Amino acid sequence: MSKLFSANVLVNAALFQIVWLCCVIGSSYGLTWPAAFSFLALAVWQLAPARRAQSDLRLLAVALVLGIIVDSLWVQLGFLDFKTNGPISGFAPLWILFLWLGFALTVNHSLAWLKLHPLLPSAMGLIGGPLSYYAGLRLGAVEYLVDHLLISASLGIAWALTMIILVKLGDRPE
Repeated sequence: MSKLFSANVLVNAALFQIVWLCCVIGSSYGLTWPAAFSFLALAVWQLAPARRAQSDLRLLAVALVLGIIVDSLWVQLGFLDFKTNGPISGFAPLWILFLWLGFALTVNHSLAWLKLHPLLPSAMGLIGGPLSYYAGLRLGAVEYLVDHLLISASLGIAWALTMIILVKLGDRPE
């Protein structure tokens, strides 16, 4: 079986989808614990020495910093309001930081294919970022406080840049 469809890649992708659902749906009910426990399951799986990529820990640290900055910025600018507040008012809530951390653990694994072409990461961020937040909007985890086109364009640009950073920091495919 190719590395593109290895057991680790498939489990990584499935666990991240669970993290996404637990973070977003949990938030829409005002709960953070589903985000924490689902991320913990992904982290235990992916950070086991046999599956851990060399840069996974670095990606976790960078994603956490980016998550705090980027999603707190949306709140501070009055672009977004997250249903479940973070420990510090006006900043990114914990559930979305768990989502950023979970996403970081996909970069070297189920999203490693993005490293095959220099334009793929930015295209993925430009399209996927706004779609993910829009899904969160539809599920009640986040509220757009400005025009949908403005926030979608802003999210797309931010995620295009974020994806470039994360993929550059990730390990190269073998």
